[in-house]
Amino acid sequence: MNRAIMWMLLCGLLLLSGCVKTSFPPIADSLSVIISLDVKAETVTFLNANNGEKVARWHINEPFQGGALSPDGRTLLLYGRELDRVYRYDLATGKPLSEWKTGSGIVSAAPSPDGRTWFFGDSEHHAVLVVDKEGKEIARLSVGRSPMTLLVNRHGMRLYAIDFQDGRAFVIDVERRRVLHSFAVPKLALGGLVRERQGELWVGGHGSGNKVEKNIHVYSLQDGRLLRTIAAPVMPVDFVETRRGVFVLSHGSNTVYQFSKEGKQLASASVGANPFAMEAASGRLYIASYDSDEIIVVDEATMRPLARWKTGDGPLQLLIREGR
Repeated sequence: MNRAIMWMLLCGLLLLSGCVKTSFPPIADSLSVIISLDVKAETVTFLNANNGEKVARWHINEPFQGGALSPDGRTLLLYGRELDRVYRYDLATGKPLSEWKTGSGIVSAAPSPDGRTWFFGDSEHHAVLVVDKEGKEIARLSVGRSPMTLLVNRHGMRLYAIDFQDGRAFVIDVERRRVLHSFAVPKLALGGLVRERQGELWVGGHGSGNKVEKNIHVYSLQDGRLLRTIAAPVMPVDFVETRRGVFVLSHGSNTVYQFSKEGKQLASASVGANPFAMEAASGRLYIASYDSDEIIVVDEATMRPLARWKTGDGPLQLLIREGR
């Protein structure tokens, strides 16, 4: 074969191989996994939810800062403020799906309960970006400068966008795709919990310098009135509610608090080193310890640690995918 033709074929193969997207080890649908988003290492670590054994570690090699699961547990989305798109992956095959070109500035994400709509906090345009299940833009609703916390109610009719910088929470009518009203919250608010039966929105916060946040602020879902504050020092940033009550993670004091349904503190425990994220399943709390690169597993009933599971470097967020 002519040498020039051989070189042309070789170059063509190299170009084609460069366009092939990286696939990762698949995650079986039947397996319940804890998913750790390790932002320092730019990896995603999958751990068996029962025993903590590492199932897989995906090396994303992109500066993602957060992620979300589709409601059916089949698709993982990753986003980041510096990324100009949202990356999507099929867990069962480990293969990338089509990317959604959202533009840079995405700082949060949440799906509707039926998975037909996705919401993204857009710090570049100071908006909530609404897209359909194919990633096509439906609406872009003006909110604060940094909508880092997005909470969807159980029926998917209301979206609460809590801004980190501007000290406001925005209530969005999902069906009509418009902001209904907003109300004041503390600046540097972060994390929250919608409690529909109680008609309450619990809002956490980070604070800064000598004004660190020590309280949870509880607002009326109906009109945004401040109903009360609940002490949870220092920097309450993540919330989960189970049949045993409301659990609040305060990363400034490395503490997890347990509150009754009425908001009375029942117990507390020291956990991890600079913990940022918490999830709950099967009577256990899973807490991401950012500085020690591990997940602390805590028994809900006793508030005692059960195990420590190693993650990649810098676990900032946890997700739970229950097996089918």
